[in-house]
Amino acid sequence: MHRFVFHFVSDHPSLRKIIYLLHGNHHEYPRDKQRLFMPPVPSLILASLIFGVQYLLIGYAAFPFFPGFLLGYLVYGSLHYAIHAWNPPFRFMKPLWRNHHLHHYKSEEKGFGVSSSLWDRVFGTLFD
Repeated sequence: MHRFVFHFVSDHPSLRKIIYLLHGNHHEYPRDKQRLFMPPVPSLILASLIFGVQYLLIGYAAFPFFPGFLLGYLVYGSLHYAIHAWNPPFRFMKPLWRNHHLHHYKSEEKGFGVSSSLWDRVFGTLFD
């Protein structure tokens, strides 16, 4: 989601403005702790759309599945906040911190993983 939604590239001015509001302002001000989570209104709109897609795809199973999806997103968001706000609490977490800081300060085209670098390995976007 970070790579394909928050870093979506478009020539359409309105879509670029929406992407900026969702995530671009965070890249412009990565140390601002008020910009580490998506704003509430866009979050609710996006969550509603995601629930709607899940309901269309899996029917009533979306009702137990969606809360788990939200919990996963909250864990992701909390870890993202921790990466920006604190030093890594354990040595094994240091590569995650480094990967995300490189994403902000070296290249926005790599290092999309926040809670794991697995997908950066799969898509070839892991920093050396």
